[in-house]
Amino acid sequence: MKKMRASEDYLYHLYMHMDEIGKFVIFSELSISQFITSIEQHHHLLLLKCPFEGSAYNAHTYFDYVPKTELLKFKKQVAERKEDICFIDFQFERSLDLLTPKEQSELLYLAHKREPIISPFFYKLNNRFVVYSSPSERLTKVFFRQLDDAEKVVASVLNQQIAEREGTNGFWRRKLKTVLPMLNANELKQHRASATEGVLLSLVKQSSKSYGLECRVLGDRYDYPDEIWFEIRELLKEQADAIIPIDS
Repeated sequence: MKKMRASEDYLYHLYMHMDEIGKFVIFSELSISQFITSIEQHHHLLLLKCPFEGSAYNAHTYFDYVPKTELLKFKKQVAERKEDICFIDFQFERSLDLLTPKEQSELLYLAHKREPIISPFFYKLNNRFVVYSSPSERLTKVFFRQLDDAEKVVASVLNQQIAEREGTNGFWRRKLKTVLPMLNANELKQHRASATEGVLLSLVKQSSKSYGLECRVLGDRYDYPDEIWFEIRELLKEQADAIIPIDS
């Protein structure tokens, strides 16, 4: 009989529930700092709900925004905040002055209701995503223009966890003679059907050279994602629906 893993054997857990029609993903235990680190970002951030020291101000919309040159500072600040956060990326600063009153009201509605009136994507802003995060609910909801970006974010977060485990992020890190185990986003995409039902992803080290990502489909067992973490020990006793190998 295969020995059951102890909860302490797991390195990281992440819940994701994808809605392919609405083009959004609900995450639990994904922080804003992780999201910003994980997504390839060349845009500015329009702050729909989030105070930020050092932000710029747009007089047309009355919204603050984070220039892309200040993203690192923003990421550090939000890591310590407990308030709800909502922001949308945009390509050009001048595009903010082109937003109509109707479009501005849609942005306010989006920040308040966590869902769009029509669409979360604005052609004037050319945004790739909209993010709403509630630390108190342990929830982050992200609208993705391209849903493939969701798997890229998750793969990046998990690979960062592996890099930290292997001690390759420190200032005095040594040059490794071997390549680190890495999870490819395409491997996650092959399990998208599980994500659309709601899946708990659990990262575990299997040997000195490999890791595994256990996938447990939770379906509609929980009304709110934060309920998962009260029963995580019991959930980990259940057999995984799939295990994705992560090798170098």
